[in-house]
Amino acid sequence: MLKKFSIFLIGLLTLAVVLIGTIDRTPLHSTDEYKNTIINTDNIISAIHKEVSTQDTLLIGWSAQPIIPKDISLPVAGYGFRTAYTAVRDSLYARAFAFDDGIRESFVLTLDLMIFPIEVRKRLEKLLPTIGLTADQVLFSAIHTHNGMGGFDPSLLGNLSMGKYSEEATQKITDASFNAIKEARNTKSKGGIGFIQTESPDWVNNRIVAGGRKENSIRAIKINRTDGKQAVITTYNAHATCLNMDFWIYSRDYPGEFVEHLEGHPSIDFAMYCAGMVASHGPNSPHGEKDFEMITHMGQALSDSIFNKWDSTAVNYVVDAGIHKVPIDFRPSQVRIEKNLKVRDWVFKMASGGLNGDITYFRLGDIDWFGAPSDFSGEIALDYKFDSLANEHNKHFMLSSFNGNYVGYVTCDAYYDSLHSYEIREMNWVGPEYGAYFGDVIEKLIRN
Repeated sequence: MLKKFSIFLIGLLTLAVVLIGTIDRTPLHSTDEYKNTIINTDNIISAIHKEVSTQDTLLIGWSAQPIIPKDISLPVAGYGFRTAYTAVRDSLYARAFAFDDGIRESFVLTLDLMIFPIEVRKRLEKLLPTIGLTADQVLFSAIHTHNGMGGFDPSLLGNLSMGKYSEEATQKITDASFNAIKEARNTKSKGGIGFIQTESPDWVNNRIVAGGRKENSIRAIKINRTDGKQAVITTYNAHATCLNMDFWIYSRDYPGEFVEHLEGHPSIDFAMYCAGMVASHGPNSPHGEKDFEMITHMGQALSDSIFNKWDSTAVNYVVDAGIHKVPIDFRPSQVRIEKNLKVRDWVFKMASGGLNGDITYFRLGDIDWFGAPSDFSGEIALDYKFDSLANEHNKHFMLSSFNGNYVGYVTCDAYYDSLHSYEIREMNWVGPEYGAYFGDVIEKLIRN
């Protein structure tokens, strides 16, 4: 009996050693990964400085394509594993904008999903060259609804978190995305862009620190075309979680109402929403509404804030537009089990495919728009004073999450050991100091 117990104990300890490691707390700035990424950033800045400025009027086009396959039972993505949806409250779309400054073509593509699927991005990387484009010309994003379509991630982790994988769903999303880019490209017309920044503090809260800091801003790109058409791209920093996990329906949550209300304005023909700096930020109702009532009032309040500045916002018609992607060199993953213990990197790679990604940098006139491969926290933007820094360089700052890769939550580094919330513990896959890591790259690019 003792011998059997000893064998069992040795086996258990061996399994623990194989599966569990310790958190790497080497100062990130001293690592080769950090140094390599800074070199990547410097190389991008050098390339930007060599670019030729346009003398042409900007061309702008847009399109929306539905992404829900017909007659297929598909899961709901959000709040963990869920099975088939029971109803469709909102149609889900791929929305695309095309920008052409006469030298460069750039695109923004957002999906009415929880994240931008890695598998869809990989397929687009193969499809886009067939029409003379590359994925490096596209800034990807998503609205981050927690009641969107799932089944788009073939990895083990994806099946557990986004629902059982569906080839039909993944291909439908890919086809719709590709068609949205093509149609946006084919419908370009001369136009100009302006930047709107306002605040809506009543509709967002800090969801990990009661009464904590929050980045309140609504940021929007106003688009005027010479054919009389107008459009808008906007971000906000609250999770799209007005509906709780008891609703097994497809809904765009408050971003859907936001877009609908914008498009309902007599001056606006098309609208796009991209999830902003949503990590650590949740939706809030100043009047205590819940569910669908909250969705309606939140969407209306956010859009009204844009309408208040719409007519007074000037637009520029001759602007440079170009996308650059800074590869991020990641340390081995650090999915925590306990304060100083983690799942070993090989286990995470087997379950998810590992950590990969970039910081996307879209220079659109005087707008510096960044795309993060994560849920990115607005508190990092507050710490780095990105708005003030951008203003010093006669620019505007904008950031969206879910840029075609996903590495978990990137939040304030000060929280890493002081908070035990889900966002900080289970969903931080990269480890300590990554708020500063991403922040340093963005700061360097704004200063270029």
